[in-house]
Amino acid sequence: MLPSSTRKERYVLFINKLEIEENGTTIQDVNFHRGLNLIVDSTPSPDTEGKPTSGNGVGKTTVLRLIDFCFGGDAKQIYTNREQKQPIVEVQDYLTNQRVLIRLTLSGNPDKIDSHTKYVIERNFLKDLKKKILRINGRSFSSVQKFIDQLGGDLFNLASGAKPSFRQLVPRNIRIDPPAVDNTLRYLGNYLQGPEYETLFLFLLGISLTDRAPIVSKLRTEKDFLKRLEAQPREELALALDKNTDDIRAAQLRRSQLNIDPKYSEKLKHLDDLKYTQSLLASQLTAGRLRASLIKDAQKQVRSKKSLINVEELRALYGEASNLLENLETSFEQLVAYNNAMVEARSEFIGRELPNISQKNAELERNIIASQNDIDHLKADLSKLNTTQELEKVSEELGQLFEVKGRLSSKIEQIDDERKKVSSLNDELKRIDKMAFSKDMKERIQEQLRQLNRHFYHFSQSMYGEDSGVTFREKKDRKSGKSYYEFYVFSPNNSSSGKKQGEIAAFDMGYTLFAREQHIPCLDFLLYDQKELMHGNQLVQILHDSQEDNIQVIVSILADKIPEELNADQWIVLRLSQKEKLFKF
Repeated sequence: MLPSSTRKERYVLFINKLEIEENGTTIQDVNFHRGLNLIVDSTPSPDTEGKPTSGNGVGKTTVLRLIDFCFGGDAKQIYTNREQKQPIVEVQDYLTNQRVLIRLTLSGNPDKIDSHTKYVIERNFLKDLKKKILRINGRSFSSVQKFIDQLGGDLFNLASGAKPSFRQLVPRNIRIDPPAVDNTLRYLGNYLQGPEYETLFLFLLGISLTDRAPIVSKLRTEKDFLKRLEAQPREELALALDKNTDDIRAAQLRRSQLNIDPKYSEKLKHLDDLKYTQSLLASQLTAGRLRASLIKDAQKQVRSKKSLINVEELRALYGEASNLLENLETSFEQLVAYNNAMVEARSEFIGRELPNISQKNAELERNIIASQNDIDHLKADLSKLNTTQELEKVSEELGQLFEVKGRLSSKIEQIDDERKKVSSLNDELKRIDKMAFSKDMKERIQEQLRQLNRHFYHFSQSMYGEDSGVTFREKKDRKSGKSYYEFYVFSPNNSSSGKKQGEIAAFDMGYTLFAREQHIPCLDFLLYDQKELMHGNQLVQILHDSQEDNIQVIVSILADKIPEELNADQWIVLRLSQKEKLFKF
């Protein structure tokens, strides 16, 4: 039986209006419509004084970031210098001191606000909980996560904590920075791994399946931990424990043959028990420290993927080509920043267990100290009693043997427990895989891709005269060895940057029509930055196709890159310049 792909009716929404308020006064009111919407700078080049000018810094990309901000994006993206990765203090202070409020109005009609489907999102930049604004249709939320959870539920029918997450889905519709602007399908770059992308794409195809990615990730961690535990094989530990048990029996027999006061004998037994317990605690602490070390090593490995490339050296190297590749520098630096941000997020995710492990380790350390105090007190009591040298020797030997028994028993128990965890995770994956990789499932995926590719083919032919489509194959995860589906684009030739941008737009528009037909939750608008590499004819074709198929496309672009046919108020919804910037300061 196939997994259910039945969903609630799609919540169709287009962006009608973006408002920016400063201390309660509207300073920008941008209205959008169906089809192509252009955000450009109207700065003449050269300016009236004969100086060269640039559209950079006027706020055209910031418009897209503000829309993303309304969909749960990080406020830092609004006021952070992309090159230096440092806050632009002037902008940050302006947003907070002037109490800037962003209001995004959406509805089911792209050309005018439909009161029946009106959906209003509001956010400001204040950190004070009493003054912070996070509102959806007038309802306030106490945290960004609750705000995002509501958006995910409303727009994608997502439950809180579901995978893929709302913020994993949004970048396909809001392509501002690398890797989203450069990758058709892997728009989150290396932030997601193969099994996680599988979950994402199956959702996009309208196929519900148990999320395997967290299980695969946990299996990797548990296997690494088990490998470290089995540095000394379990069989060797078991044999050592058998010998230890025999040695304890022999020592206890020798001690029983001595003439011992019953009270003294009872205290000796208590001392043996304490040493055994302390040894167990010590082994648990060692295992806890080992697990913490593994997690920190994994974090270190992830952080090592941060880009260490010297941006200044790269700028000098490509200086001669800057006129031909004017967006290369910005794109590269944004890619570096995005990669580093994703690395930090993944590092935080890997280390989420560390606080609990550290707390448990600290508790074990306290218990070991308390146990040692009990042992010291008991030894002091025993030293006051009359004993023979032979008795003390046997008692000391037994104490050491019980400590060894505790360590061996604990190691064997940890290995057995970890093997059970690995076995349980493998069994769980097998159950999921049996359904996920069945003939019925593969046929289901193939059929959905066939429906999607009908639209993808149409738009790719329309834009650059070639057939591009999405297909899939079964692959194995390198670390866990488990299978997953890899989805990828096949295209006759998309080697040029401009053609790649056309491919991305063709896929996004094709997917929008596919999602409508299949009643799959999907945003009905597409936001693009860095489309300057596209040929003007492709932009014109996007205009015609988006108008015909009722798709909303919003593009921020340099004025001198706009084809003459599109350089009209009908398509330009916002003109910015060095004298007329987005923010009024």
